[in-house]
Amino acid sequence: MFLVIGLGNPDQKYQYSRHNIGFRIVDHLSEQNQWKWNETKRFQWCHGKISNQEIYLVKPLTYMNQSGLGLLSFLSYIAKSFKKKIIVHDELDLPPGRIRISCGGGAAGHKGVLSIAEYCNLETFIRVRVGIGKPLHKDEITEYVLFEPSSDEAAILAESEKRSVEALICIVTHGVQYAMNRFNSISAT
Repeated sequence: MFLVIGLGNPDQKYQYSRHNIGFRIVDHLSEQNQWKWNETKRFQWCHGKISNQEIYLVKPLTYMNQSGLGLLSFLSYIAKSFKKKIIVHDELDLPPGRIRISCGGGAAGHKGVLSIAEYCNLETFIRVRVGIGKPLHKDEITEYVLFEPSSDEAAILAESEKRSVEALICIVTHGVQYAMNRFNSISAT
């Protein structure tokens, strides 16, 4: 049984921001499979099957920096044991459109991932990091991740969202190592 956590912010004004790419990716996966979302105060979730593998998708609604609380609430609510847990999130250190799949590792400063690490063992997670690039100056990061990208960059990110859904399906059907070999080498454009 797989758990896929898409990271983002619940407020509608952030829907198309760079930071919400994790939310959009799990939304695409649920739409593609016609899975219906359920909602509580702290999280949204849905589930279904791909190739006879049961998958739960969850979006913490506790804002990015408190994603661990939303995930912990979901895990308490659902009371199931997951064989594989996958976090899908934006990555400043990758160019827009690039995908990097990894197992475990540190949070690399990503506050949503840090929050999950605070409440759960991050080493047990697979991460699908989706490149959003970064601003020229470090003091512009907050604005950069919370605002919508240009139309050209949005088109690149939309393509990476599609590839990320393919990567998630590949992890479920062929395993993480196969998915890493297939998707980590694909360039951003």
